[in-house]
Amino acid sequence: MRKFIRGIDAVSKGAGSCAKYIIIPLFAGILYDVFVRYVFNAPTIWAYDMGWMLYGVLAMLGTAYCLQVDGHVRMDLFYGRLSPRGKAIAEMVCYIVIFFPLAYFLVRYCGDHAISSLISRECTSASTWRPPVYPWKLVVAFSFLLLALQGTAIFIKDVYFVVKRRPYEP
Repeated sequence: MRKFIRGIDAVSKGAGSCAKYIIIPLFAGILYDVFVRYVFNAPTIWAYDMGWMLYGVLAMLGTAYCLQVDGHVRMDLFYGRLSPRGKAIAEMVCYIVIFFPLAYFLVRYCGDHAISSLISRECTSASTWRPPVYPWKLVVAFSFLLLALQGTAIFIKDVYFVVKRRPYEP
């Protein structure tokens, strides 16, 4: 079990580390488009599609890492008043009732949609450039899978904390 949790944590951290470098081509592409649009009056046909695809990859690849480092927003109105064990129990209930069903739905349907997109070699119709969209959809499906696995690892850590009454140590 420790190998599973360490492996998921490592993959989430790696995906988060890769995601931060996506900002460089995203920024460069938008900067280039703005420059040629306003200086030379020659807008690009690829900047719009490139921008939303790279931003989507940036946001999606960072979700599992954000969950791992406890960076997601939570409402602390009641949660903040609980004991550490009470917080772990509350998280376990939320994972069972909300997170796991939602994760299953997202992984299943985004995965099916990504595979269908790959098989058909789907291209976007948002611009005249029409780049392939299936690589982006595969990254989104992979990101949801990684988020579900990271959530499972955190759930296991919470169960360990509730049962053993001490924090999980890798």
